[in-house]
Amino acid sequence: MSQSLARKGRMQAYKMVLVQLVISFILFLIGLLISGTISLSLGVGSLIVVLVNFVFATIVFRKSGAQAAQQVKRAFAFGESIKLMLTIVLLVLAFTILPVHAGALLIGFSVIVLSQWFAPLIIK
Repeated sequence: MSQSLARKGRMQAYKMVLVQLVISFILFLIGLLISGTISLSLGVGSLIVVLVNFVFATIVFRKSGAQAAQQVKRAFAFGESIKLMLTIVLLVLAFTILPVHAGALLIGFSVIVLSQWFAPLIIK
């Protein structure tokens, strides 16, 4: 039973990451209508969130069940820590290495973060 619930939770998390990836691609295409730099910036900003959410979901849903409650709790805390650190590192790298437009990058980042709020409407 717990494996079934964990599998369902994992699949929902991965579905949300997939939806975020689709939204990222749409943002990238919209950016192409404006300029290459805007498109790159929207894509990079949104993909940072998609990547860290994928890593988080992978870490958190490795263990499941009442028997592994402490391991799940630790995995959640570890996943959140990794998610935060990876986000910071990727944002710093994007701003320092890539020729991005800061505003567009942050818009792409924000749109995907906001998409998590609407996850219950998107993923059932």
